This record gives sequence, structure tokens and C-alpha cells, in this order.
Amino acid sequence: MSKPLEGIRILDFSQFLSGPICTLLLSDFGAEVVKIENPPLGDNTRYGPYIDQEVSSHYAMRNRGKKSIVLNMKNEEHKKLFLKLAETADAVVDNYKPGTMEKFGITYEVLKEINPRIVFTSISGYGQTGPYATHAAFDQTVQAESGVMSITGEEGGALMKCGASVADVCGGLSACIGTLMGIYDAQQTGCGRRIDVSMMDSLVFGLENQFSTYLRTGEVPGPKGNRMEAAAPSGAYRCKDGIRLMVTVTTDAQWKNFCEALGKQEWLEKEEWAAREQRVGACRELDELVSQVFASRTSGELETMLLKKQCVFGRVNDFEAVKNHPQVKHRRTFVNAEFPNGVAFQVPGNPIHMSGMERQTEYPAATLGYHTFEVLKEASDEETLHRLFDPVLKEVREAEKKVYEKS
Repeated sequence: MSKPLEGIRILDFSQFLSGPICTLLLSDFGAEVVKIENPPLGDNTRYGPYIDQEVSSHYAMRNRGKKSIVLNMKNEEHKKLFLKLAETADAVVDNYKPGTMEKFGITYEVLKEINPRIVFTSISGYGQTGPYATHAAFDQTVQAESGVMSITGEEGGALMKCGASVADVCGGLSACIGTLMGIYDAQQTGCGRRIDVSMMDSLVFGLENQFSTYLRTGEVPGPKGNRMEAAAPSGAYRCKDGIRLMVTVTTDAQWKNFCEALGKQEWLEKEEWAAREQRVGACRELDELVSQVFASRTSGELETMLLKKQCVFGRVNDFEAVKNHPQVKHRRTFVNAEFPNGVAFQVPGNPIHMSGMERQTEYPAATLGYHTFEVLKEASDEETLHRLFDPVLKEVREAEKKVYEKS
């Protein structure tokens, strides 16, 4: 079956996580993504942290399905080949520190001169302009700057970053959306767009409820642990078998169902708990009572009771439980990415299921420079390509060998 982005070509300078997440989704839905890596070592994720027979699980997850070529953009002959590819490309994506592409002589003005329809998307920690534009950024530092860390952790305890790379992922998703909008517009108007995505902006956008409240009241929020501020009871309650269930009771109807599920009619009869605002005010008392009930029953017993009344809850799963989760298996959430040497990694697949498109579970993953000649033959003749890239690819293999020998 056809994919919606077939016929779209993306020239991808991105590395690490935010940019590769953006182009991964584009690739999954049919775009040809040509990942341009700087020799001799390319994307840093090729070299850790988990390596099996000289290929990386991190690289497989973020770059499966993409083509890999090597280009040194400081080399004028290499840069000319890139510009030749850009003549017919739909988009260029990078997540370098702002100013890096300009050092290569690649700006939106240069690109649109040779291809007016092209979209140029850049992802960075803080955006292409402003006093923080040139600051180096990683996921955890942007979590700190954006305010995410200030509301994460136990109440009164140490502030914590989120365990997942939420700044990178949110930035990548925003960039994917922006790139698609730019490509759509170019198809209608013949004119491309410059897309500037900030990881910090993306996280602030994700803090919509907390910031909209703060901007109205001036009250600075802090960490609440596992408790949802506008719900009670809410939290991760420990069951008799040691497993925790995350429970959220927000509406009055949910409160009625929750009390009936636990057989606690007397809780319903308390007028001081009748309204959500009253329950939120009594959250600590409710937490203690709910904790006592949960401690007396196993997680299986409680799940059965809560499901009967359609209560909102979730088991606090570790990774092993998620891998074997019946819903995850049904959705075929995990997919395989296989390198040319036969090593395959099981990795999370894209979260979007689309009608008319069969769920793909098998993907190729490319070694560094694997598609260099295949892609660049449309930009130059074979003799020139061998002259330029035979020594480069030899250097790549030698450099890789030294890195893997040390690991």
C-alpha cells in the first residue's frame, strides 16, 4: 500500500535525537530521508551506549529506514554535490547549534535561490535568534531552563528531570509538523519556508495548563510528586503485592464510581468530600485512606474492582512489563531495525496508525556512508565519485574500527 509522503525527499543533517525523531516520522510515512553524515565518524549515536557487532541500538532506533551518505561540507566539491541534491529536494533538516549551517555557506537564501520550493527546518535548544540562541543545549539542560524540572519530583524534595528525553522528542515532533506544513504550502504556492523550532518553546507549550494558571494568578507552581493538582484522590498507591496503581479521580462522577468500586459507600456520604474542590483540599486525608485500602488487596484484585466501575487507573509498569503488555503486543508497538551485517535491534516504532497503510515492523538500518554512491550518482559521474569518496569511505572504516576496538 502507498504511503502518504512517497515522492518527498528530505536532506537530513540532524544527529543525536531531536532532529532524527523529526525525520524518522517523515521516513516512516514514505519520505526518502537522506541522512548526511560528516566523515569520518558521522552521528555520535553510532558509537553507544549499546553496541553489538559494531552497530548501535540508539542509531537503529532513531535512523532506521533512512539512507546514509557522507559529505564534508567544508570541502567545496562535497558542498557542490549537496547543492545539486538540494535542487530537487523538498526539505533540509538540521539540529546543529545555530550558525553552523551558515559556516558551511548554507542559508535559506542560498537554498531558495536554487530551489524556491525548498523548506529549511532547524531545531535547536533555544531558537535561531535571541540572547540564548548560541547557547549549547542538551535535553536535560532545556528541561531545566524551560521550567519542567521545577515541577518534577516529590513535594518538598529534590527537583528532578523527567526520565524520558522530553525536550528532544517534543522538539522533534514540533519540527516534523512544521516541516510538513512547509512542504504542503510549497506544493500549493511554489514557495518554501524557513522553519525555526526551539526545544524550549516546545516544552513551554507542553506546560500549557501550569503556565496559563501561573500567568493569570502569579502563583509559582512546584513539584507535587505523583499527585495531580486538580484531582483527589490521585497518586501511585502501593498494593498488597508491592505493585503500584496510578489512580486519578477528577470529576464527581468518577468519585462515585471509585467509592463504589472499593465498596466505600461511607466516603460518598461525607458531605465535606462531595465536590472536587473539597476533595482536593482533603487530598492528604484521602491519600491515607486509599493507601490503607490498596495495601489490603493485590493489584489484580483491585484492577478487577476498578475496571467494573470504569475507574481511571494504570499499573505502574517497568520496561519488562511494557514489552509484554497485551496492548503493546496488539498494536505492534515494537519494530525491528536490521543492519547490513545481519544484526537487528528491536526498537519502539512510530505511534501513528493510519488507514490504508499496513503497519510496518521490519526496517533496514544503514552503516555510515552505505548509500553514498547510490544517492550521489544523480549529482555527479562515477569517476568523480570514486575519486572523491573512495578515500573518504576508507578513512571512515578505519576510524570506526579504532572506536569499536576501544569500546
